[in-house]
Amino acid sequence: MAQSPSGPPKLNRRFLVLALVLIIFAGVCVYANSLGGQFVWDDETLVKDNPYIKSWNYLPKIFTSRLGSVVKEEGAFYRPMQIFTYLIDYSIGRLNVLGYHIVSMAWHILAALSVFGLIQILFRDGKLSLLTALLFVVHPVHTEAVSYVAGRADSLAAFFMFFSFILYLTHREKGGALVLTGMAASFILALLSKELSLVLPILVLFYHYVFKKPIDKKAFMILIGILVGFSLWRLLVIGSSSVAEGEAPTFFQRLPGVFISLASYFRLLLLPYDLHMEYGGLLFPYTQPQMYVGVVLLALIFFYVLGRKNRDPFLFFAAGWFFIALLPSSNLLFPINAYMAEHWLYLPSVGFFLVLARFLLSLYAQPKSKSLAVSMIVGLLVFYSVLTIRQNRYWSNGIDFYKRVLHYAPGSSRLYNNLAKAYHDAGKNEELIELLRSAIQLQPDNALAHNNLGNAYKEAGNFDAAARSYLEAIRIDPTHAGPYYNLSSLYSEMEGKEDEVIALLHKAIELSPHFSKAYNKLGLVYLEKGELDKTIELLTRSMNLNPDDPEVYHNFGYVYIQAGDNKKAKAMYKKALEVNPSYAQVYHDLSIIYYNEGDYRLAVEYCDRAVALGYTDPILIERLKAFR
Repeated sequence: MAQSPSGPPKLNRRFLVLALVLIIFAGVCVYANSLGGQFVWDDETLVKDNPYIKSWNYLPKIFTSRLGSVVKEEGAFYRPMQIFTYLIDYSIGRLNVLGYHIVSMAWHILAALSVFGLIQILFRDGKLSLLTALLFVVHPVHTEAVSYVAGRADSLAAFFMFFSFILYLTHREKGGALVLTGMAASFILALLSKELSLVLPILVLFYHYVFKKPIDKKAFMILIGILVGFSLWRLLVIGSSSVAEGEAPTFFQRLPGVFISLASYFRLLLLPYDLHMEYGGLLFPYTQPQMYVGVVLLALIFFYVLGRKNRDPFLFFAAGWFFIALLPSSNLLFPINAYMAEHWLYLPSVGFFLVLARFLLSLYAQPKSKSLAVSMIVGLLVFYSVLTIRQNRYWSNGIDFYKRVLHYAPGSSRLYNNLAKAYHDAGKNEELIELLRSAIQLQPDNALAHNNLGNAYKEAGNFDAAARSYLEAIRIDPTHAGPYYNLSSLYSEMEGKEDEVIALLHKAIELSPHFSKAYNKLGLVYLEKGELDKTIELLTRSMNLNPDDPEVYHNFGYVYIQAGDNKKAKAMYKKALEVNPSYAQVYHDLSIIYYNEGDYRLAVEYCDRAVALGYTDPILIERLKAFR
């Protein structure tokens, strides 16, 4: 295995089928328990509350906007393929989270299959290809890219990158315009999935340098042309902004974190315990002991690998793959908003698994250690699989997830705020105010925490405290639409505040043109003013932005009742029940419509459903007694 062999890959058909089945089976087994997980963290913004994925009319917007452009800050990332896959998911299953998890698992398995294919073409070694792919598919460090729906960009980029590399090598051996077209298309899709795919031409060059293979000039120039074209599109059309938050630290300020992350990455790959999100954008002093562990580790790897470069080009290639793939997220070239993250190992880990797989197979090749090697291979795969299955549990719901991350990042104001929201979504409101106060204590200018504290006070009936919290959130961040909307909801329950309510809602819409709830709320205000046409216009806008909001359909039904159109009212109420079959008030309102129309059987049926869900109307129940 000292050289990268030439010629077509020789692989027994039976072994190939067995290898593919094993990789797929392993991937399904270790991620099956992730399928019941909820939306957490950025899933809320990128999927659940993202209007761009809810209509194909937004397709051009998806490919011309940076990630998260529906919220106040677009961020630095441009990943339209990620959002495009969510659009497809939504078109099939709307917001059924199971579908999103199935698709994320499928992309990870496809990435693992492409690892198998690439290693096989590079080294013509079926056992090496299979073991590398199995380690890749079951390793728990990848749970952040698989169990977390918003982490899908990593598996998308990896699959298209690896497939493009495979087609490059195939064209180098056999030629073919179709192969060349597929290579180019795959590289474009990789770049549209995640920016770090730009390292592909560097990896291709490195392959040629290490194994002294002649470059496929035509194919390579196409890769370079695509890279240049994408860079111009990214800079001139999409635009750019800093990846790091706040004032960017200097290179020398970031350097200790680079070495500390390196030491941590190798530990996570070898012994993947204590996995978690939110390592933080921390800067470290040069006196940090772990920094010197990273320095020594890097020096040992560098001198050992470089010293064996000519005798063992395989090791040189694997090590180079790891560091080249890690470079864009290393904080060396430019500052990022954290010094490390587990999902940044998705691409680099292939180099590590290559070395580990070769070591295990070298033991297997020796008769005296064959049994030991088999035990180590099976034991390691089982060990990693068990840890992955266990790690998936932490992604199952927001409360468990945020509690776990808080254990590792107790100073994160954002985590306290998110945990409070998770409790609220689960109907557990006892700890909300305390959690949000903790968030504010850690970060007094956390506008989102002040806004959510206002919501907690409002639900507790303390309207004065709620108003103060909303106003404080607006003072801290006057560009955030949420506090304006929430303050309007508070004022709408007070006398003589109609003008303020309208002004606040218009401000919320001005700041966030995709804010469906603001259009819905404003529509109700105009309904009270008797302006039905304006109401229908606003509710239609709200419905188009968020077809999953049953409240909009319920309000539409009420509007049509006011207009005397029971047929349209019933249609809207039934749409509300399609979205939320437990919407008790809608059953009640349908019961009234059927009662007024003389359809007492349906009136009784819908009234009973409303009562079963906790909505009682003594007058209606009394009227329906005679028809039971």
